[in-house]
Amino acid sequence: MLTSWDLLPYVASVELLVSELLTNALQHGEGPEVEVMISAGDDYLHVFVRDGSSHKPAPRPLDMEAENGRGLRLVTAIADEVDVSQDGTTVHCALALQARAA
Repeated sequence: MLTSWDLLPYVASVELLVSELLTNALQHGEGPEVEVMISAGDDYLHVFVRDGSSHKPAPRPLDMEAENGRGLRLVTAIADEVDVSQDGTTVHCALALQARAA
């Protein structure tokens, strides 16, 4: 999809964002389904992951010995914007797009 939108430079970042958010949704979500949506505008590429859980995700305290618990920290380091819907069911990330040639 990103290739068809001429956004190939963003593939690795979007793969990592979706992987981390989807893993969190599958491990911690409470809904019967998980939804992923990717969209692009003129200025931003958006990733939405909805898991049906009303519990808002929060980064865990950093534990250098732990094998997990870094996902949300990676997401916030990669994305230019990260927010959670008011009801807690959806995490939204945005990547700022560099100016594209007309």
